Amino acid sequence: GIPTANLPASAYAELLSSTTCGIYHGWAQVDDGPVRKMVTSVGRNPYYNNEHKTVEPHILDYNGDDFYGATLRIVIVGWIRPEANFPSLESLIAAIRGDMDCAR
Repeated sequence: GIPTANLPASAYAELLSSTTCGIYHGWAQVDDGPVRKMVTSVGRNPYYNNEHKTVEPHILDYNGDDFYGATLRIVIVGWIRPEANFPSLESLIAAIRGDMDCAR
């Protein structure tokens, strides 16, 4: 799979209520580390049948430890595509890899 940070929806409730579901690109920083490009899903992730909107960023070229206990800052600067459902995990991963290429 592709590792993501699952941000607590409660921290973004107001933003999520008015944000269009989709895939976005921008910048992210873990603790005081370097700022890196990222892609993030904002939505319900229909492949996984989520009921609530979430924010799930993937930081490009990040090889550090997991994000538990870390401070993660993200800045969304653009739109890549609308949220979509996929017939298989492989097709979902292929789409995410395309999103990553777009964000580079």
